Amino acid sequence: MTPIRIAVVDVGGTVASDDDNKQRMTTIDEIARLAGVSPATVSKVLNNRPYVSDLTRARIERVIAETGFVPSQRARGLSQRRSYILGLLIPYTSDELFADPHLLEIMRGIEAETNCHEYNLLLSTSRAALDAVSACLRMLRSDVIDGAIMVETLDILPYTDALSTQAAPWVMIGYPRQGDVRAVHADDYGGALLATRHLINLGHRHIAVITSTPRPFALEERLRGVRDALATSGLPLDERLLLTGDFSIESGERAGAQLLALPEPPSAVFALNDRMALGVIRSALAHGKRVPEDLSVVGFDDIALASLLNPALTTVRQPGFAMGQAAARGFFALLDGQPFAVPTVIPTELIVRGTSGKA
Repeated sequence: MTPIRIAVVDVGGTVASDDDNKQRMTTIDEIARLAGVSPATVSKVLNNRPYVSDLTRARIERVIAETGFVPSQRARGLSQRRSYILGLLIPYTSDELFADPHLLEIMRGIEAETNCHEYNLLLSTSRAALDAVSACLRMLRSDVIDGAIMVETLDILPYTDALSTQAAPWVMIGYPRQGDVRAVHADDYGGALLATRHLINLGHRHIAVITSTPRPFALEERLRGVRDALATSGLPLDERLLLTGDFSIESGERAGAQLLALPEPPSAVFALNDRMALGVIRSALAHGKRVPEDLSVVGFDDIALASLLNPALTTVRQPGFAMGQAAARGFFALLDGQPFAVPTVIPTELIVRGTSGKA
């Protein structure tokens, strides 16, 4: 019977065999010797670099496959003075983060790009945003991460001066400080402008808005879009119809109940995120209202659940995956000493479905 050979990968990028312990540890120098090339040529193949002939590349890859060699990320990092870890700072609690499909889409876009660069993500959340920023500053000053991507909240903004003094690169997903272009955000203003005009064109004149507090700049821009669209049509925003939630379905449901209890309830509600819009729909149905016949509802984000409702939710599509991917690409450009040459404003799109109808 042929003996089974078990290879154990060592953190140094070598392979140990249990075949009577006769085969010694395989290193990059050993791969080079067996392939008849220099260690530098083996390194080019391992890192998928050019200037290696197809014949030589095939020979090196064959030797690597035969020996079971696995390159060490730690050794690679030491040689290039990098940790190959990207810090991701999301200053929300873990419960808030994993309940928000839009934030998860942003994370998915970041993770897809980091995979292309053979990087790992180190996620930082906390009980309070200030704790998260302090943790990020400590990480940036250490050698744990090579840099960071941060999701903007109002609590982060006072720390941007301190962040700017760090040697490690960082990128913001959100709105930049004045003069700082290392930020990626959606066209919140344009998306809200389109959604409000859509309701106005359907004949709605009594439009409620549900925002959140504290409001990051993204929501301020959405509110600005709402106000401008109403003002263009000669319709001021009735402050009695401006309610506040906390991005959750439950807060949207409470706001919806409050609006429907008014002596003159609105004919349409624009919730500034989809989960609050879902809460409004739930409240309308509980009060015997039909959507959109009795109440039109529009959201913002276009989470996966929006298209699965019956009727499906009219909303503004905010491409979270593209935002995360663009932020990560900008980060890796900065890490390589290149300009932050990525789109800083990601377009939004109005997706008209079944929850918006004529007044």
